Amino acid sequence: MERIKESASSFAEVVKIPVTCYDAKGAVLWECCAGEKLCNHFDAYGEPGSACFNNLLSSAKMAAQLGGPYVFLCRAGLANIAFSLIINRKVAGCLIAGPFLMGELKESIFSNVVSLNRLGFDSYSKAVILLNNLKAFEPKEVSGLATLFESCALGAITPNEDYLKINKHYHEMQKIAENLQRYKKAKKVASYPHDIEARLLQSVRSGDVHDSQEVFRVFFREVSAIESGDLTSTRTKILNLCSVLLRLAAEKTGLSREETERYYSQMDAVGEAENIPELSAQASDFVGQAARAFHRSAYSGSSQIIARAVSYVQESYKDRISLKNIAGSLHTSPSYLSMLFKQEMGVTITDYLNQIRIEKSRELLSESSMSLLDVSVQSGFEDQSYFSKVFKKMNGVTPKEYRKASFGKCAD
Repeated sequence: MERIKESASSFAEVVKIPVTCYDAKGAVLWECCAGEKLCNHFDAYGEPGSACFNNLLSSAKMAAQLGGPYVFLCRAGLANIAFSLIINRKVAGCLIAGPFLMGELKESIFSNVVSLNRLGFDSYSKAVILLNNLKAFEPKEVSGLATLFESCALGAITPNEDYLKINKHYHEMQKIAENLQRYKKAKKVASYPHDIEARLLQSVRSGDVHDSQEVFRVFFREVSAIESGDLTSTRTKILNLCSVLLRLAAEKTGLSREETERYYSQMDAVGEAENIPELSAQASDFVGQAARAFHRSAYSGSSQIIARAVSYVQESYKDRISLKNIAGSLHTSPSYLSMLFKQEMGVTITDYLNQIRIEKSRELLSESSMSLLDVSVQSGFEDQSYFSKVFKKMNGVTPKEYRKASFGKCAD
């Protein structure tokens, strides 16, 4: 605290603005340039429960929420800068620089000082002298003054990571509030995004890590907006999703005990997230982990024929292949392969081949400027019209709409 006091004293002496340090309950710990502080010459300032006292407590609380300097006007109309002292993630108190004039001295400020302190006629001249001696700054200068005050305080406090986390969380909450406003303007009823969840599960099952995390990003934004940024409610819904993914991975990919423990460890990290950005990052890692498991185990059964068929499709999706081609390479009949593949994989060979091709096309649409014709060819489709039809059926949007949405997300 001594370093903070030294830094505050330097600030007060250089800019000629008094600085006061309060504890977490609003009691004064120490002051710099106390004799030049207008508030100290009147009684209302120090009275617990007074308008001035409550205004200071409210401003200190706002500064703690911002994780940065908070410029406010006191009840008299004078400017102050509050900066919360956050040490080891706990609010230890608050520094307030002020009061000072922002702009010219107005008659209303004098009237407010007289009214708040119930001054008699004989005290008018004293109030006028004190107000005229206040340091004055133009409004455009106050922002720089606040930054300087913050720098002085931060320079004396370690670690500073506490402020970075709070400030990041505050901006994330602002984004959530903006999403809610968009919902209201569009007159939409905010409901659970079942359609996006379905797309996410499909993407994870296909083993597409990149697309799974992109869809999750959209899903998370919708859920956090619906929950108004409430960490507990958002975390509950995200943990439910993780549980579903873990069950799917266990059923379809044959997780080992070691792999299962890794999943539970990652779920613990999701459950212990301390803010919205951390929750999003941890859950995104979990989604990616699940998608990678599906990618590694496109087929986890015991049939060597199906295992080889899956490998053949994954390696040759760009070529002109058919059920007959695949069956011939495996030395089996097309009808037997078709029946066994559907039984083991749950989809036909044609549907599986299209899944692999569409997965590749999404990657090309998101990361390249290829024409739609070139994308369809590079993905293994000979007919652009058929490609667009299959793409829309699987993704709910056309290739063109998907590309536009992907570039929009990149711009964000």
